[in-house]
Amino acid sequence: MKKMILASIAFIAIGGFAFSVKEVEAKSFEKENSFEVGNIEEVEINNESWNIEVKNTKSQKIKISVEGKQKKKKDPVTIKNDGKKIVVNQQDQEGGLMGGFTFGKKGTIYISIPKNKIDKITINNSFGDVKMNDIMAKNIVVLNDSGFEKIEGLYADSGKFTSKDGELTLKNSTFKKLTVASTNGENYIARVTSPKMKVTSTDGEVSIKDIKEGKSLFVKTKSGDITVSYKEAPTSLLLTARSDSSDITVDLDGFKEKMNTEKSKEGTIGNASNKLELVSKDGTININ
Repeated sequence: MKKMILASIAFIAIGGFAFSVKEVEAKSFEKENSFEVGNIEEVEINNESWNIEVKNTKSQKIKISVEGKQKKKKDPVTIKNDGKKIVVNQQDQEGGLMGGFTFGKKGTIYISIPKNKIDKITINNSFGDVKMNDIMAKNIVVLNDSGFEKIEGLYADSGKFTSKDGELTLKNSTFKKLTVASTNGENYIARVTSPKMKVTSTDGEVSIKDIKEGKSLFVKTKSGDITVSYKEAPTSLLLTARSDSSDITVDLDGFKEKMNTEKSKEGTIGNASNKLELVSKDGTININ
């Protein structure tokens, strides 16, 4: 037994030394590219684990810069101009028995994009955090496996945010159509304007605050509370709310209740030309 313990200690020590050597061997990696905005219609980022920061620029060029660590001769981040599309690929370089273990910050991809000059921005993110601020484009798509998304000041015809395991914070933005879908993780949406909004979650809270009345708002969770609050009281709304096992609270001026059961509430405000539908299998629903 003593030999086994000593062997385990030795293995851990060697492993720790190996990690230290690997970290020492990593060297700084920096890259920067600029592209004339008139020739580009789409920007796509495929990211494994670095952080991503996308922001607005007054320049007429798209600027992409990366800062991080490099462990092999092959660049951890590549930037390619594929016709009218820019493709940024980040891939981790670790390998071997303990390649999956990493320490500290790896790197960040910085992208500056002029307002309203790009048709589509797509981010395919595995494990990094994503920040977007003051961006205008026709279509914005973020597909996130596991990472924190902090999005603010977006203007787009279509916005789509899909996450398997991560928190989304979306603020002060405007979309003609907004779709949010998550498996595990909270969704916090505040001061977002969209005539058509759909939010679905398997396991996680959905909070939508200080919004304007739109044509349709649909929210559905399997396990998680739903909160919806309006910046100004709706004037023409058909409201339906269903929860299998928790409370439903409606506090809206002019709300005329048509149905009230243990698991559902339904009613109208004004001519009921707009629609609000909230469904939670296991969670509270609050509307005000």
